[in-house]
Amino acid sequence: MRDPPAATRTRPGYSGRRMRPLARVITALLVQAAGFSSARAEAAGARLLPGVRQAVESRPAADIIVVFREPWASGDEAQLLWSLSSGEFEVRRRYSRVPALAGRVMLSGLERLLSRPEVAAVQLDHPGRPMTSESAVAMRADSARAAFGVSGRGTVVAVLDTGVDLAHPDIAGSVVAQKCFALGACPPAGADTGELATDEDSHGTHVAGTITGSGKAAPRGIAPDARIAAVRVFDSNSVGRVSDWVAALDWVLAQRAALGIRVVNMSLGTDSTFPGNCDEVQPALAAAARKLRAEGVLIFAASGNDGSTSELSAPACNSEVVAVGATYDSSLGREPDTGTYQAGCFDAAADAGTLACLTNRGPMLDLLAPGSRIRAAVPGGGVAEKRGTSQAAPHASAASALLLEADPRLSADELESTLKATGVPVADPAGGRSYPSIDAYVALASVREGYCGRREDGAQCLLSSGCVADGGCAMGQCAGGVCATLVPAATGAYPRASGCSSSSSAAPLLLVLALFLLRRRRVFGSPSST
Repeated sequence: MRDPPAATRTRPGYSGRRMRPLARVITALLVQAAGFSSARAEAAGARLLPGVRQAVESRPAADIIVVFREPWASGDEAQLLWSLSSGEFEVRRRYSRVPALAGRVMLSGLERLLSRPEVAAVQLDHPGRPMTSESAVAMRADSARAAFGVSGRGTVVAVLDTGVDLAHPDIAGSVVAQKCFALGACPPAGADTGELATDEDSHGTHVAGTITGSGKAAPRGIAPDARIAAVRVFDSNSVGRVSDWVAALDWVLAQRAALGIRVVNMSLGTDSTFPGNCDEVQPALAAAARKLRAEGVLIFAASGNDGSTSELSAPACNSEVVAVGATYDSSLGREPDTGTYQAGCFDAAADAGTLACLTNRGPMLDLLAPGSRIRAAVPGGGVAEKRGTSQAAPHASAASALLLEADPRLSADELESTLKATGVPVADPAGGRSYPSIDAYVALASVREGYCGRREDGAQCLLSSGCVADGGCAMGQCAGGVCATLVPAATGAYPRASGCSSSSSAAPLLLVLALFLLRRRRVFGSPSST
């Protein structure tokens, strides 16, 4: 571009050639902003999800969740609220990481919301409830703990439920954080948000005990050394709503790194059920679950206890959530003993290979785990027996804690795929499908084998607490009474001991170490040569 005339160059405020980059930047920003606004304008026309208009037209105001388009910025929320007249929309929940906003809306406010370019969808704030209605042996968690020396240590499970009795002898010392999101119902004063997760029901304490119970009163939990972040999301009548559950997941996103949360247990669900993937009709839950999975946090949710063969409750029906159905913990004969479940069904010959007929299942059901009859802690130091998919979900969460202790590097996707791939198929004659039932022993064996295969430090990898002979090792070889595999960093070869038994000394193990060091010296040279 040619220089401007001299008269122009001497005009106050003109910087000659130095203005060119600045002008280009400003122009680019204006073009980008115009394109962004244009894209927003083209995308305008938010999705109005089922039931919203009917709810708003039948009463003065309705509880809704507004889901923003992504990429989402805090300014979107401010612009939206500025566009609404006083009284048209009452904010009840704001989120720091989930692109959504919850509140009560009038009909005129709904129309304004639907016209805003930053709004992706408006959904009902659905009500929901806890999914109520010798498990360690059934899923071989006891064998897995003994063989692999794991107990869930190092993993924090966020339990979104009715709260937890922190004083229960099975749970005392296991809770590392507590929080409450229950509109007008958080203790002690009935606030919308609080710092206490007091259990006024029993459901949440039972779920927490199933995961991490110490065994002082009830049977030992599946992952007794895991820790709990207790998040209450129900009022004293055990009534909750999706906006509070999203607020809890938003809190988990914010606290994930500080607390070490890797797993979320949601033994709860909406009163409504949904066929197939429900991301489109539950976009706020879908957004939260997607963000958590991207951060390495996996959500397990109860599929529901309505006995449906084609529909699940939310969040179990969301694509980034692992939906868990129930089997039995042992051979129990007819279940229930008399009559039927609330779902109107019974199982004539219930055993560990039977899918409990009360389980909601369908294409979105991912896993099965023991859910009946499960004895665990309840408030006041007691023990109770419960059944349902609410009891199955914490078994899956606890199994994940065991896997994460074995290999903390597992991603959320790897956790899910491992539990599915190593599960025992259980047929559902009524639904015409089969689903994998968790086998904790095989899952841990698979994880440990993969972990040792990826090690690069050449250290001894203990694959079992003990072995009788080489044939007793699932992987590796028996060395000094333990199953061991050594992995050299450069070659990937596996020097192994052989011919040892449980009565042998540590000599075979020392032989393995000597062979490994010799091999390492040959590959890398002596220390003085590096």
